[in-house]
Amino acid sequence: MLPILDWGCAMYAAVDCLSETATVLLFDPNAMTDDGAAAWFVDAGSLAEWLETWLAGTGWYREDADEYEDVAEPTPWETAASRIAE
Repeated sequence: MLPILDWGCAMYAAVDCLSETATVLLFDPNAMTDDGAAAWFVDAGSLAEWLETWLAGTGWYREDADEYEDVAEPTPWETAASRIAE
């Protein structure tokens, strides 16, 4: 994981450099469990997608995001536990 953005409050956006599409992940320590896997979320399927959302200002982090139905929330990173174990 390559951190690319510090959201504050110990939350980070990071690029999965082993992913062919450079998946962007969100690390949120508030969701931490014993193994740490629950603290990782998929923010975007690719770095290009994440950058487009960031530049357009249409991501989950936007102040009025709760007013829009089409704003995608980060989803749990299903392979976090196995990747952390590596």
